[in-house]
Amino acid sequence: MIELLDVSKENNVFSSLIRHQIHEELYKLKFGILVSDYGRLKQILEFRPFENTGVAPYRYFFATSYRNDTDNEDLAFISVRVEQLARHKQFEFKLSKKYISNLLWFSQLKDSKEVENLIEK
Repeated sequence: MIELLDVSKENNVFSSLIRHQIHEELYKLKFGILVSDYGRLKQILEFRPFENTGVAPYRYFFATSYRNDTDNEDLAFISVRVEQLARHKQFEFKLSKKYISNLLWFSQLKDSKEVENLIEK
């Protein structure tokens, strides 16, 4: 599963950082996002559904499922698996279809050469 790691804004450029495995190797990939997804991703990455939040870090994974938002054709609801230690549960969050299509494209990759310019060192 693709792990959502961070979201950032530098010099009015908004980006997302994910971790993804391509053939046995894990990569951190950074790519540009819509301004509107910046706030939505921050909400996901700051979501703390379990008690004792200081015990261990949270992790967020794209569960590769989504459904359309009937109120807005540019948005969809994605399933995010939220983990902390042995606890985990899936929750729905709203993101742009453009961001979701990027995640789906990353999940289909067979060769890291296709994303060489996105790999974070």
